[in-house]
Amino acid sequence: MSDVSPSDAATSLTTPEPEKLNFTTKLAYGAGDMGPAITANVLVFFLLYFFTNVAGLPAGLASWILAIGKISDAINDPITGILSDRTRSRWGRRLPWILGGAIPFGILFFLQWIVPQFSSNEATNTWWLFSYYLLIAILFNLAYTFVNLPYTALTPELTQDYNERTSLNSFRFSFSIGGSILSLILARIIFIAYPDDLIKQYLVLGVLCAVLSVLPIFWCVLVIQERGAQPILNSQLKKVGGTLLGIIGVLSIGYGIIRIIPVTAQWLGSTGEPVLTNISAILFGLLITSFGLTLLFAHPEPHLSNSSTIAEASQEDTTPPLSFVEQLKIVFGNKPFLFVISIYLCSWLAVQLTATILIYFVVSWMGLSDAVFTTVALAVQGTALVMLFFWRTVSERLGKKAVYFMGMSLWIIAQGGLFFLQPGQIILMYVLAILAGFGVSVAYLIPWSMVPDVIELDELRTGQRREGIFYGFMVLLQKIGLALALFLVGQALDWANFIKSVPGQPVPTQPDSALWAIRIAVGPLPTLALIVGLVLAYFYPITREVHAEIRMKLLERKSAQSVD
Repeated sequence: MSDVSPSDAATSLTTPEPEKLNFTTKLAYGAGDMGPAITANVLVFFLLYFFTNVAGLPAGLASWILAIGKISDAINDPITGILSDRTRSRWGRRLPWILGGAIPFGILFFLQWIVPQFSSNEATNTWWLFSYYLLIAILFNLAYTFVNLPYTALTPELTQDYNERTSLNSFRFSFSIGGSILSLILARIIFIAYPDDLIKQYLVLGVLCAVLSVLPIFWCVLVIQERGAQPILNSQLKKVGGTLLGIIGVLSIGYGIIRIIPVTAQWLGSTGEPVLTNISAILFGLLITSFGLTLLFAHPEPHLSNSSTIAEASQEDTTPPLSFVEQLKIVFGNKPFLFVISIYLCSWLAVQLTATILIYFVVSWMGLSDAVFTTVALAVQGTALVMLFFWRTVSERLGKKAVYFMGMSLWIIAQGGLFFLQPGQIILMYVLAILAGFGVSVAYLIPWSMVPDVIELDELRTGQRREGIFYGFMVLLQKIGLALALFLVGQALDWANFIKSVPGQPVPTQPDSALWAIRIAVGPLPTLALIVGLVLAYFYPITREVHAEIRMKLLERKSAQSVD
C-alpha cells in the first residue's frame, strides 16, 4: 500500500522540480557571451573614434556607417530568431547556428580594423573607405546575429528554475563584463606598446580580440547541450579534447612565463619584459586550459535528457510553425514583454551613449590621454563585474524590480555628475565611474533575467515555446540602442563642428561647440533614458509570486496532457 495520498501525488505533479545546473554547465554557458562582449565592447568604445581619428573619416559619414550597419542588422534579428526556432537537428535548435557562425564572426571583426588605401585622391579614398567599412559592418553584424541571438535563447532551455536563471545569467554577464574588461586591458597594453602608430594599435587590437572572441564560443557549444537534444561531443570525445587542450594551454602559459623570467628569456632571445607577445601567450594559455578542464569535468544534466524532456522536444518538432506576422502579433500582444524591451532599450541606450562618447569626453574635455580613457572604462566595467554577484544575491531576496530601482538610482547620480565635471577633477571622475558601474551591472543582469519569465507566460497562453522570436527582439533592441547612440553621437559631433584627425598628425583642439555637444551626450541624454526606464520598471507586472503561478499552471497542463 502506498504511503502517498492522492492529494500528495497531485501536488507532486504540479510542483516545479528544481532544475539546478552543474558548475561546468554554467561556466561553459557564461563563456559563450565572452566573444560577443569583447567585440561589442571594442566596437562601442573605439570604432567611431577609429573612423574619425585613425581612418580619417568625417564624423557624420562615420555615423552613417554605424547606423546603416545596425539597421540592416535589426532586420535580420527577428528573421534569424524565427529560423532558429524552426531549426531541427540532433544538436537542437540553437547550437548549429552558433557553431557555424563562429569563424566568420572572428574574421569579419578583424577586417573592421584595417585602413586600406584605395586612391591617392583624398575625396575618392574617403568614399571607398566608406563603402568598404559599410560592407564589412553589414556582414559582421550578420555573423554576430548568427552567434549571439541563438546563444541568448539558450537560457530558458537550460533551466526553468526562477533563481537558477538569475544565477545562470550572473555567470553569463561575469564573462561578458570580464571580456569587456579584458579588451580594455589589452587596448591599454597595445596603446602603450605602439604609442606613435595608431594604425598598428588598432590592427593588433583587432587580431588579438578576434582570436579571443572565437575560442570561448567553441568552449560554450562543445560543452553544453540543449533540452531534449544530443551534445555535439560525447563524453569520450570531451575527455580526449579536454586533455589535448589542457596540454596546449599549459605549454602556452609556460612559454609566456619563460619569456618573462630573465634567465630563461635569454634562451629564446627575449628581453625578459612582460611585453605583448608574452602576455598574449599566457592569456591564450589560460583560456585554452580553462576550456580543456571544463570539457574534462563536464557532467550531463539529467533534466535536459530525460524521457519527458525528449518527448516534449519531439512534440515541438511536430508543432506547425506560425507565420512571421502571427508571431509578431503574439510578441506585441504580450504586455510584460513590451515592458521588458522598453526597460532594456532605455538602460542599454544609456550604456551605449556613455560608452561611445566617453573617449571623446576624457581626451577632448578632460584633456587626458587615450591610455587614461581605458583606465576610466576599466573602473566602470570592473565595478560592474564585482557588483553582479552582489545584485544577484539581493535579487534572490528582494526581487528583480527592487534591484533595478537601486542600481538605476545610483547610476543616475553618476551620470548627471559627469556633466558638471571639470578638467582637473581626476579623483571625482574615477569616483563617478565606479558609481556608474553599480548601475551598469544591473542593466546587464535584470532585463535579461526577466525575458525567460515572459516566454513562459507566452507558452501558457499559446502552448508553444518561441524563445528565438523573443530573444530576437531583445537583441534587435540592443542593436537599435547601439545604432541610435552611435548615430546621434556622430551626427552631434558633426553638427558641432568637430574637427577630424589627420592620420599621423596630433589630435586637434576642439571648438567650444564640440565640447558642449560631448558634455550633453555624456550627461543629460543618458540620464533621461534611465529615468524613463525607472518609470517603466515600476509598472512591470511579473513578480516572483506571479512567475510561480505561471510555472504551476504550466506543470498542471503538462501533467494533464501526460494523463491523457
